[in-house]
Amino acid sequence: MQSNSRKNTRLALLGAAHSFNHSLFVITPPLLTPIMSSLGVTKSVIGGVATLASLVYGVGALVGGPLGDRIGEVKTITICLALSGLSTFIMLIAGFTEGIAIYALALILTAMWASLYHPTANSLISKAFKGRVAETMGLHGVGGTLGVVFTPTIAWFLGATFGWPIAFVAFGTLCVLLALIFAKSFQKTESKNTTERGTIIDALKIRELWILLIFNVAIGLFMKGVELFFPTYLQDNRFIAPEWAAIAYTLVLAAGVAGQWIGGKSADKIGSKKVLIATSLGVCLSLFSLLLIPIYVVGVAVFIVLYGLSFYAHQPALNSLTGFVSSHNQRGAVYGIFFFTSFGIGSLSQFVSGYMADIYGLDAAFYLLAAFALIALLLSFKLPEKRESK
Repeated sequence: MQSNSRKNTRLALLGAAHSFNHSLFVITPPLLTPIMSSLGVTKSVIGGVATLASLVYGVGALVGGPLGDRIGEVKTITICLALSGLSTFIMLIAGFTEGIAIYALALILTAMWASLYHPTANSLISKAFKGRVAETMGLHGVGGTLGVVFTPTIAWFLGATFGWPIAFVAFGTLCVLLALIFAKSFQKTESKNTTERGTIIDALKIRELWILLIFNVAIGLFMKGVELFFPTYLQDNRFIAPEWAAIAYTLVLAAGVAGQWIGGKSADKIGSKKVLIATSLGVCLSLFSLLLIPIYVVGVAVFIVLYGLSFYAHQPALNSLTGFVSSHNQRGAVYGIFFFTSFGIGSLSQFVSGYMADIYGLDAAFYLLAAFALIALLLSFKLPEKRESK
């Protein structure tokens, strides 16, 4: 049985790993304009590349969960951190050659290795923190978001000062260093899992899982589009300077820190379904505020607070609910499927919204994202209502 100190140390390192895992994918948005200029591509092309990378990020999760069950969570996460970090160095070649193919290769390889993280970490937390799964999921999210919160601003500064490839390499180097710390800190602490493992086919037989999966697709469809195009939307449609657009994205993530904690605590107390209905409503209101409030500064401010709190509060509630509807030996497979539906299928919105932005403008693209958020709100009322048995 792990001591509280050991558990806290593991959770802290998982939070750091979570942070860098996401940091690698929030470098592009604040640097989107110089990247497109350097590579000579349109929004739809860069959106298509982001979609491919996100599909790989989602599909890889189907491997990550079962791999964590087979070789151990620590080994899987160490591999994930080290190889995703090393993949960012290919961006240096993309910067010199100014080729979209090299940029795409770097992003896809980074996504492939990074994809192993989430199902492995979520499965580990759902098993190791009985009695407070949602709260721990929230704290894990807080750790991740706290680190990510500064990434857009730091990435913009590094990219503007030294060139956009350096921003990727800087965060990739930190990933490799964390992999070494992670491996050293957990030597000989992982026991072999002797429980018979479930498969993805077995997981898909869980009836209550299907509505959660459809709900998760809707979330992914608005999330991935907002993630990629929000800073560019502020620059092109709200006439905000690039550095302030990067700071605005940082503030969304900052609000998300509080959202993760609130969502985890609330889900343990009142149940995940109520939290998910409330957060889905908050996301809808945030997107329509951004689009419809005529005073741009007010609309952006409302979006930052509401979207940051609501979107990030939903994560621990949904992750814990997913664990409650699946058996112990199916967790890795279930979380793998879950991550695939959100980051894999959901990533299609990056290409679609980029295409719409090229033809009709970014306002039209964000109305589409708001429609996806409205679908998620309607689906939230159909979710199962389960609480953790303590």
